[in-house]
Amino acid sequence: MALPLTQSYTDTLIRLLPVTITGFLVNRTLIKEADDEFIFDNVIIALFALLFALAFAWTFFKDKKAHRRTQLKASFIPTSAGILFIASFFITDAVLEARDKSPILIQAGYDGGYNGAWFEFRYDGTYKFANSGGIGATFFRGKYTLNDSLITLDQDNIDNVIKSRLLAIRNITTFNRSENILYQINPQHQVIDNEYKFTIHMDKHQ
Repeated sequence: MALPLTQSYTDTLIRLLPVTITGFLVNRTLIKEADDEFIFDNVIIALFALLFALAFAWTFFKDKKAHRRTQLKASFIPTSAGILFIASFFITDAVLEARDKSPILIQAGYDGGYNGAWFEFRYDGTYKFANSGGIGATFFRGKYTLNDSLITLDQDNIDNVIKSRLLAIRNITTFNRSENILYQINPQHQVIDNEYKFTIHMDKHQ
């Protein structure tokens, strides 16, 4: 005897839910990890990916049984949703990676021992700022302009570390050692924060 139509819809929904929930968790974790890194992120992503793989295998097995019973191609709708999620994982990863695809023009870092922070200024006029707390890091992205040794950011407050949109590269000599330092400055070009000064490790703009 054929199953009632309402029961068929319910059965399809039951098979669809596992791949939908686990697929959403994988994508959400990939997006979160790209801007808010945690030391155990790779473990969490691997766990959700495993749960998705198990859910997808279970759904495919159930869909095959439903197809044998009904001979309807619609029986594979949950499996098709799982395949779409798999494609979305690669698309999400590619889109997130593309944000930092441009080569680095200037790289500067601050080492505070347990804490650290660094800038990556890229050729395409974008930057990435990272604020690390030892067990993870938070990333911020935006646009900048460069005029000689003066960098102007598109925002003046980044994670309570960067407090000015103006940054200046200045050459400092200490103990007969010369190095370029990136400072936060005010509109009068005065240094406003001597604690968070960033040592230039790479500079290709000169």
